[in-house]
Amino acid sequence: MAQQRSAAASAPSAQNIHLRYGVFVHGYHALSADADYVLQPWGYGVETHLYTVGLASWFLTLNLMSSTQGRFNGDDVAPISFNNSGFAHGEEETTHIDFDLSGPHVTVLLPVEKQREPLPEPELKQSIDMLSFLVELTHRLSLKHDCTLSRPIFDGVRLSYLEVHGPSQTTIPKDHGSYFKSDALKCEFTGRQIGGFSLSTHFKAAQSSPHQGAVWFVHDQQGGFIPARVEFAHYKLGQILVVLQSAPKISTVVRPQTH
Repeated sequence: MAQQRSAAASAPSAQNIHLRYGVFVHGYHALSADADYVLQPWGYGVETHLYTVGLASWFLTLNLMSSTQGRFNGDDVAPISFNNSGFAHGEEETTHIDFDLSGPHVTVLLPVEKQREPLPEPELKQSIDMLSFLVELTHRLSLKHDCTLSRPIFDGVRLSYLEVHGPSQTTIPKDHGSYFKSDALKCEFTGRQIGGFSLSTHFKAAQSSPHQGAVWFVHDQQGGFIPARVEFAHYKLGQILVVLQSAPKISTVVRPQTH
């Protein structure tokens, strides 16, 4: 009986998938990103770490930890909370957002933001965080082999709108140290900022203009569909490339059970 209780208490409940990416700006490896996520039938959890590397760290310092958790509702996601904290733009930053049926609620925002234009309420109410959007895209692709999706995205300050369509069958490019060199499904997207513009910005026209991008998914025997490459245009930095550079690491998550 004791053995049965012990086995139940240590029953594996899910798997954690760890991914490591290189982030290239104009072809130069300026940042690295680590991601860990757990997907279960009822919901998800994601943690990411984005940081400067190499010569880029001589000129700027960026070290940000982000996390989100939420539930699945059929094809859709319902985020519960999002957190982002660390060092960027020369200072410590912290953002925490709670989500409910009425939309996102920013409970922590440091430093206090400068004056910005109002956020459009209908889109804000429907918005989710960026990590939850990526989970939803992966989830939809896994369930339906479809990545047609459009959503408002909120980071606590800025509101954007992303539209994705596809996928198309292709081969993942082999450049920039890509770990995968195999067939892939490519989803193309368009993004633009729709709210939260700084009152003093000189870039509103560029920020609100559509910017093109694409994400390549590969199918891993253990990890399922995995985002292996992302390309997109940034209104200020130009072309940005994110490449998965090492094998996915899969580990078992054991959830203790209480009786």
